[in-house]
Amino acid sequence: MDWRMRPATRKWFLFGHVVTSVGWIGAELAVLICSVLAIAELDPVTTRSANVIAGVLAGTLYFPASLLALATGVVLGLGTKWKLVRYHWVLWKLVATLALFVGGNLLVVPSFVAHGEQAARGEVVGASAVSGTGAMSVGLTLLLAATLVSYFKPWPKVFRAN
Repeated sequence: MDWRMRPATRKWFLFGHVVTSVGWIGAELAVLICSVLAIAELDPVTTRSANVIAGVLAGTLYFPASLLALATGVVLGLGTKWKLVRYHWVLWKLVATLALFVGGNLLVVPSFVAHGEQAARGEVVGASAVSGTGAMSVGLTLLLAATLVSYFKPWPKVFRAN
């Protein structure tokens, strides 16, 4: 049975997906900017502040934005003609989103939160902050690539009928 959601329902889920996905991109970008500022700045007050802000933003925004973007994307995949594994581009987005959701929430965000807490206590944040900056750069690049893939839908179906 090929279930599809009603057009009005699809539009609301698409709206939610776009808004939360843009929010996720914004969270990645904001944390990345703070992280770069914390690494590049020589002024200790600015460095400390940037680390604190990066930790707060990552700890507050990343999980809800990534969860809602993932959930609405899965619902759209299941309830529209695209499905989850029928087209290469949808499958690619699903794998990239799952990897970013798991890796970001389990590995990257906790390090930003820890660095922010260290900076808030007045401690010096070590060189491990550089790896978080690299991870946020990769995450932002993947999210932008997923957006590009959604728009252009470059690849054919995964499974073709004979």
